[in-house]
Amino acid sequence: MLTYIEDLSYFRIISAWFFLIWYIIIILVAYLGFIEILKKFNHAPNHHLSNLEPVTIIRPIKGIDPELTHCLESSFLQHYPSDKLQILFCIDDPRDASIPIIENLINKYPEIDSKILISKYFDPVTNKSIDHFGPNPKVNNLSKGFKYAHYDILWIMDSNVWASPNILKNSVKSLIENTNNGRHLPNGSNNRKVKLVHHVPLALTTDLNHKNWGSKLDEMFLLTSHSKFYVSLNNLSIAPCVNGKSNLYRRSDLDKAVASIPDNFSPFFHNKSVISDAHHYSSLGPGNSIKLFARYIGEDNMIGIALWEYLFGKTGLTGDCVIQPLSGVDNSINDYVTRRVRWLRVRKYMVLMATLIEPSTESIVCGIFGTYSLSTFFFNQWFNWRIFSIHMLIWVITDYIQYNNWINNIKSSNLPWVRKLPSKNWWSWLFIWIMREILALPIWIIAMIGHEIDWRGRPFRIKKDLTAEDI
Repeated sequence: MLTYIEDLSYFRIISAWFFLIWYIIIILVAYLGFIEILKKFNHAPNHHLSNLEPVTIIRPIKGIDPELTHCLESSFLQHYPSDKLQILFCIDDPRDASIPIIENLINKYPEIDSKILISKYFDPVTNKSIDHFGPNPKVNNLSKGFKYAHYDILWIMDSNVWASPNILKNSVKSLIENTNNGRHLPNGSNNRKVKLVHHVPLALTTDLNHKNWGSKLDEMFLLTSHSKFYVSLNNLSIAPCVNGKSNLYRRSDLDKAVASIPDNFSPFFHNKSVISDAHHYSSLGPGNSIKLFARYIGEDNMIGIALWEYLFGKTGLTGDCVIQPLSGVDNSINDYVTRRVRWLRVRKYMVLMATLIEPSTESIVCGIFGTYSLSTFFFNQWFNWRIFSIHMLIWVITDYIQYNNWINNIKSSNLPWVRKLPSKNWWSWLFIWIMREILALPIWIIAMIGHEIDWRGRPFRIKKDLTAEDI
């Protein structure tokens, strides 16, 4: 090896060392997530908690999503005292097709305080109501729920996800007792405290049509690459990494964070209009701070950043996941690519560095980096295909094990729409896995060269100050 190195150029040696170090870092981060998933996410947990604080669940609704009844009913079926639970369904359009479904659920569970909140003066032409504070329709819809909520702890949960019965109890425990995946975290004054509890977002296709590749690719992405790094980055706590499918935090904490923006500089909230609006919304009283985040498409991560920056907070997981059923509607390969491009463009301005290095977290690019460096040092070659093949083999086996770990977790929920789904054999699984891995880099390139996104049927442009504007 030493003889080989003496014959190499400085550029070759330096670049090989750089890629080797980076390869080791990515592998360590990936396997930190993989091992944590096998240890803490192999079944739905049930943590004991005697001090149960009251909670308001807020679910923004727009239209009918796949398995909507099951998804919404999961809020009513939480193992939580009914006298400490409030469920609010926020709707913009008074003609929304989901209203009869929600009314049936409210009538089915009269012992639980639940209510439909409909925005006033909704204009079907502009799709706007009196509750309009920025381009993010989800936040606009949520705002009335924040005001109407009886309790300080809020569980914000998208309408299209299902949660197991113990998630709320586990989440309140994490928030109150400062835990992450059941582990108690340090409580010293120099240690960050859990201020936002979130759950690993997964998706499962409910359509058996083999032509609906988009939903299968989404499922594969979330059950392999995304969840692995999502769990790992949460544990490393380098920065908040939050997906908004299911988040729990205190309304008072968000109010405090937003009230702190005018007096404490942050590179994420330094824009003059942001500072001015933060002061304005804070002056309106409790529950108005959410309106500030209507300017961002990625409001979930920005809320996480606000709690991180101004309350010295961090995020916590509970060992739980939330599941989004996927149908065959709008789920072609092109639909999948469009969704991935959209969120990469949003993340590009929120977490630029993480987005720039994302290709190196995928199996192929990561394998190229590792193979180049190892080939240089040990074989005096530019690229040894045996090393690359071994890397890819280990990666695919790891993903297959992780995927089935999640599937076993999901099937333990005993959901009707899950029970009827057949198991994937190795070859069909491998085909989808290969397709997703090959698409990863082209999707990233497309996302990096554009700024516009289409979200919920409306076009937006993402600006460098992290805000969005209608086109």
